[in-house]
Amino acid sequence: MTRPRLASWLLAAFGAFFLFLALPWPAPASGIEAPRGALILSGGHEAEPAPLPGPPPRVAPLMPPVPTSELRLAEATLDRVADHYVAPLGAGHAVLTTVPRLQERIEKVLSGHRVPWAAAVLLDPATGRVLAMAEHSQREPGRRGLSLEARAPAASVFKIVTSSALLRRGLEPGSEVCYHGGQHRVRPSLLADDPRRDRRCLSLSSALGKSANVVFAKLADRTLNATLLRAEADRFLFNQPIPFAQRVETSRAEIPEESFALATTAAGFGPVRLSPLHGAVVAAIIANGGVFVPPDVVASSSGAVPRPTVEPWRVLDEQVAHELAAMMRTTVTEGTGRRAFRAPRSRKSSLQGLTVAGKTGSLSEADPFRDYSWFVGFAPADNPRVAFAVVVVNDRNWRVKAPAVARAAVEAWADWDGGRPELTASAPRARARRR
Repeated sequence: MTRPRLASWLLAAFGAFFLFLALPWPAPASGIEAPRGALILSGGHEAEPAPLPGPPPRVAPLMPPVPTSELRLAEATLDRVADHYVAPLGAGHAVLTTVPRLQERIEKVLSGHRVPWAAAVLLDPATGRVLAMAEHSQREPGRRGLSLEARAPAASVFKIVTSSALLRRGLEPGSEVCYHGGQHRVRPSLLADDPRRDRRCLSLSSALGKSANVVFAKLADRTLNATLLRAEADRFLFNQPIPFAQRVETSRAEIPEESFALATTAAGFGPVRLSPLHGAVVAAIIANGGVFVPPDVVASSSGAVPRPTVEPWRVLDEQVAHELAAMMRTTVTEGTGRRAFRAPRSRKSSLQGLTVAGKTGSLSEADPFRDYSWFVGFAPADNPRVAFAVVVVNDRNWRVKAPAVARAAVEAWADWDGGRPELTASAPRARARRR
């Protein structure tokens, strides 16, 4: 009697086993799928630590696909009768938002300096309307599209991103750091406090204006990590496409894990590339109180497939954006942009009384030698109506630096805008400070 019972048990067990194998199972996925509702940071980074008190920035919506009817800015022509530029858009054409008077004046400034490569982008931060995309290359006269290329290192412009990350971690603009050395390069030994040699002290606000490398390296080393800095770069649209009528080269921000490499990247020496259009977008986000408004260069179109609409979204907490804006004013009042934007002597100058906020950047590469200089900013500082970015690439014998070109561009905008300081209203203050 034992054998029949054992046989029956074995048959039942094998039957259950084959039934288990026959159940439907999902095919292996090509990647790891996150649980429903999980937050995924672009680039597959770890989730960000708990946010500080205050309203968190909204998660950016999914970018729409690049339209099949892509704009071809390199083929734009000027309709002098209608006083606007027209460019091919798919099978049709588009009237551009760029202002001929402003565009031509800035192009004249660039060509007059005979720079090897340069580009300047001006836009209205509130609407995203592109007012000018001027570029010039003495080295490559036929080259077009410099405004959309992320070929230049971001240099100290990246300190804006680092400042935002530090503010979000609880640092105040008045937080002071004492330091020595590091005017051109940062060494690991400079990250440690040395009371005998640290005879210079700067607040975070002044450090941004003066572009103090060691201060940012020290603060990043003590306060940030790779995950935090990557997430902040993502907030400012690095490592992702910028919605625009024509493809914009992605600005890459490679944030290293190693502590010293992280500190120097935070100070502006890392492998971070930035396009001029993106530089103007960074300035516009701060000018808008932390809201990203997609840039737009198409005023109207005909004969083309309609482009998808991208709504603005909040990138930064409003208080952080206001603090960044105030910090960027120190670049012009006491920092690296002071000389370029010093008060004009003539009362008839369109810059008389016009306040500007911004950030400079400067970095050179050895092989082949290229000297890159940046100025990104907005004006008027209290009630921004223009955001801009200028990049100039020089050889060893440089012609002009970006801050000087930025001043000329802002002056051209002020002449076109007719925006005398007395006609501007002060921007509303934040309703409450961050707790």
